Amino acid sequence: MIYLALFWEYFKIGLFTIGGGYAMLPLVTQIVLNRGWMTEQELINFVGVAESTPGPFAINLATFVGNTVGSRDYGVLGGILGATVATVAVVLPSLVIIIIVTKLLDKFKNSKYVNGALSGIKPVVVGLILSAVVTVGCKVILPQLNFKSLSADGFSQFNWISLIIAACVFALSNIKIKKKKIHPILLIIASAVAGIVIFGVFKVQQ
Repeated sequence: MIYLALFWEYFKIGLFTIGGGYAMLPLVTQIVLNRGWMTEQELINFVGVAESTPGPFAINLATFVGNTVGSRDYGVLGGILGATVATVAVVLPSLVIIIIVTKLLDKFKNSKYVNGALSGIKPVVVGLILSAVVTVGCKVILPQLNFKSLSADGFSQFNWISLIIAACVFALSNIKIKKKKIHPILLIIASAVAGIVIFGVFKVQQ
């Protein structure tokens, strides 16, 4: 049953992902694509939506995927159930672990084994986040690129407009006005407006 599969897969994602939503993305991508729940391009679009909407990125993405999978076979109510199942499943492991950690923190916070484990985990988190950045970034800038079968054709289409938008947002995010950086929400809104105008109104080909 699709809901059991959703719960099990997202429970594993929540249990084995350390470092937040972006560190979760490589595992989400592998599971969603292997299960055939959506295409890579659909997932990339959902990443953009999940990042742009209020709330934690990981939970938003789980909700969107669950809704899509559930509604595909069972309509609106199926989508609501799928979104609920995926969201609860991805949050549940963290909730249980946090409750346990708060009970044991004072006892183990000075343990050299615990500190050593955390030190070993940190580089893995960085690597997972970097993997997500490279995967999503390449798919946006080079839509034809396929990491599973690299070829010259993968570099034939270059989305320079998206690259310019990303570069502009990166530059603006580091600019200070009256000693304050531009708020990320304003950058997200500006990017959305630019996308609507360029790709929606003028229908520029990506």
